[in-house]
Amino acid sequence: MSEPTKQIISYPELLNKVQSVLVCHPDCRNIRIDRLEVYQEQVDGANWHIGTMLPHSDDSDLRACRNRIVEDIELLRRTFDVIVDKS
Repeated sequence: MSEPTKQIISYPELLNKVQSVLVCHPDCRNIRIDRLEVYQEQVDGANWHIGTMLPHSDDSDLRACRNRIVEDIELLRRTFDVIVDKS
């Protein structure tokens, strides 16, 4: 059975979707994702991945946050690719 066709969306749209995942998880309240790594071709099923997760404060539990969002991020990676500037 083949995977459904991915939606191709803009970088800002995808970054907003990724950041909204953080909002849904209390362990991630003080974590931010400011950028995504975007590739010319798919790597492990998508042409993007989270670049860096940064804590806002010392009380941030980065490991707990990563564990909470891994499934949500994988779903986003299966669903969306980013428009790549081919210039």
